[in-house]
Formats: sequence, C-alpha cells, structure tokens
Amino acid sequence: MTSFLKYSLIIISFISMSCDNQEEYPKPKSYLRIDFPEKEYYTISDSCCFIFNLPEYSSWEQKFKNYPTCSKTIIFPKFKAEVLCEYYKLNNDLIEMSESFRKMVYEHSFKSSAIMERVWEDRDNNVFGLAYEIKGNTACNYAFTITDSSKHFFVGQLLFQTKPNYDSLEPSIEYVIKDLEEMISSFRWVN
Repeated sequence: MTSFLKYSLIIISFISMSCDNQEEYPKPKSYLRIDFPEKEYYTISDSCCFIFNLPEYSSWEQKFKNYPTCSKTIIFPKFKAEVLCEYYKLNNDLIEMSESFRKMVYEHSFKSSAIMERVWEDRDNNVFGLAYEIKGNTACNYAFTITDSSKHFFVGQLLFQTKPNYDSLEPSIEYVIKDLEEMISSFRWVN
C-alpha cells in the first residue's frame, strides 16, 4: 500500500508541476514578407503625345477595349496593383476637369484618415502635376493629374486588386508611389 501511495504522490506532483497558470493569448496577426525588386526604369513612348518612365517590373497595356488609344493601364503584377490612366484633350475646360478629378479624390475622404496633396512644376517642359496620397482603407490610394495647362490633361489612379487593408498594403503602396513620382517627374509632352 505504501508503494501505491508513493506512485500516487509522484503522479500528482508531476501533474501539478505541469499545470502552470499561464494565460494563453491568440497569436498576433502577421503579414507576408515582400521582397521588393530593384528600381530600373524604361521609357514609354508610343503614338500618344507624351513620354514617361516606368519601372521594369510593370507594363503599359490597353486593358479596356472601349478606352481611347492613349488611355491605358500601368500594371504591377507582383503587387496586384494597377494605375488606371486616362488622357483628355482640353477644350478650354482645365478648371472643370481639375475640379471634377479633385472632387472624385475627396469622395474617398469618408474612409480615409488623410489626403495629402503634392504639386509638381516643370516650367521648362510645360509639365504641371498634382498628386493626392490617400491614407486609409480606401479603394484608391494615390491619384494624380498632369497637364500642360492648355491642350493636354492626363490622370491616373492607383488601385490594388484586394480588399483595402492599409496596414498590410502600406509598404507596397509607398513602394509603388515612388515609381509614380518618378513617372510624374519624367513626364514630357511631345507633339
């Protein structure tokens, strides 16, 4: 009987030692690691009246059949992102076009935490740009207009093909925005 008691005490002590009172918490949410490619650029110059630089890991494609020839899409397949670009000829309607685009951008303000504007001016090449960085869980995270202020108006909107989650997309958004800023800086009108 004493050996039974000894074994019982040993088993009870092992069980009590293995039961510590640590609370268990769910593991934190994690995100995929993204290896960003090196930034190398090529120049887009097709039959349209403009040229600009794009990164090697993107493409300039006619995504929509019914769009005009110079309204194309910049596709970033690695990031599941695209920039919908549209070109318009101005007809003394620069202010109306600019305000219409600005209104469209600020329609995202109910979901955004901030909208930051940045102005580009290259008087030597007659290129004037306005970019909007839209922070928060919005469908469009970056939008821009480029004009010569008399004949041409070019716009773009950055969209990711996923549910908006700014926290997880932020590194990719910032990386692609740098490419779009290079595009705007290198933008030139050609006749």
